[in-house]
This record gives sequence, C-alpha cells and structure tokens, in this order.
Amino acid sequence: MKFDKVKQKKISDIIYEQLKEKIVSSTLPPGDRLPPERELAAMMSVSRPSLREALHKLEAQGLVEQIQGDGTYVRSMASGSVDKVFEEYFKSHNGLMHLMEVRKILETWAAKTAAERATDEELKIMEDYLKEMKTALDNKEVGHIPDANFHNTISYATHNFLLIHLMNSIYEWVEKVSYEVRSRLFKDHDKFSHLYDQHVAVFKALKAKDPEGAYAAMLAHMDYIVTEIEEMQKTTN
Repeated sequence: MKFDKVKQKKISDIIYEQLKEKIVSSTLPPGDRLPPERELAAMMSVSRPSLREALHKLEAQGLVEQIQGDGTYVRSMASGSVDKVFEEYFKSHNGLMHLMEVRKILETWAAKTAAERATDEELKIMEDYLKEMKTALDNKEVGHIPDANFHNTISYATHNFLLIHLMNSIYEWVEKVSYEVRSRLFKDHDKFSHLYDQHVAVFKALKAKDPEGAYAAMLAHMDYIVTEIEEMQKTTN
C-alpha cells in the first residue's frame, strides 16, 4: 500500500494566500492601507517575520506597495499588474472554479449555437484537431494545444464576435496558468481517453447539426473537468 506525503505549508504562504484572496476579491480594494505590521501580525496570530515575508511576495507580484515611513497599500489593478493578479488568481482553487463556471456558461452556449452555424470548413478544422488529440493520446502526450484549439474553433463557429472575443480572453489565461492542471489530468491514460471520447461526442453532435446534443455533450465535458480539478486539489492541499 502506498501513501502520499502530507505537504505542510509555510506560515508565510498561508498569510500570502489569505491576503491575496482578499485583494483579488476586492475585500481589500485598491488604495486601502493595510494595518501596521505589528497590528496585522497580532490580528492574524502570526509572527512579524512571517508576515513580512508574505508582504514581500505580494509586493513582488504587484499586489501591494510598501511605502517607507507610511505603510503598505493595495495597488490598483492597472494594466501593468493585471496579468500577475489574474495569473495568480487562476492558480488558486477558487480561481480555477470561477474560470470553469464561466467556461461552462460560454462553452455550452457556444456548442449549441455552433451546431446551427458551423461551416463545413470549420467542422473540418475541428476534426483535424481531434486527430491531433488522438495522436497525443496514442503517444502519451499532454495534448493541451489541440484541445484548446478545438474549443476555440467551436467559439469561432458561432460567428458571434463578442463570444469569440470573450473566449479568446479566457484562453489567454488557460494557456498561461493551466498547463500544470491539464498535464496532471492527461497523464492518466484512462482519463485522457475519456476526455478524448467527450470531445468526439461534442464533435458528432456539431456535425449532426444537433444543438441540444452538442449542449449536453459540452456540459458533460465541463462537469467532468470540474470533478477532476476538485480531485486534484484534494491531493495537493
């Protein structure tokens, strides 16, 4: 019988994650001044060195600014720091779940609409990406790029400019922060094979011009990914 080692988090990492969550969720809005170091450490029942380490990490990521002789302020989510904020956010459990909630809303509608609007050329492109996913499956590769491209092609097949823009924005973050998640999911041959079969089910419904079938197949796919992410989180926490 094999047991996984229990990973213990550093106190500074726990402090960092709590403060980051409050900043990203705007519980601590831009411009807010954090309590003085001694007071904040007492509020969180932690040592000042651990708090200081967490604050340095937040500052390095552009989430706070420490002004000598004044205090620590939450930074505005301006263009220069947005990437770091959201990249860190999507690495968290809540961030991943929120991303999947948005994907589920957009992609089920996209599948349903694409079943009505997809051209023969777009269906051919999807089929080509399916072949690439099958090759990745056979070669025991992650296969995240053809997977993402398959989903993006479905959004293009809606011929809805706003949806296409929204999906492209989401996949920018997916490409940046989810490789590790995808690689863990796809390392298991059975799970990867099941995911491939789900993509095939979506494609078959699209090709058959079956909106309800495409919606149902995409919903099942999204729900399965959420379940796998939750299982992964249990093993890493």
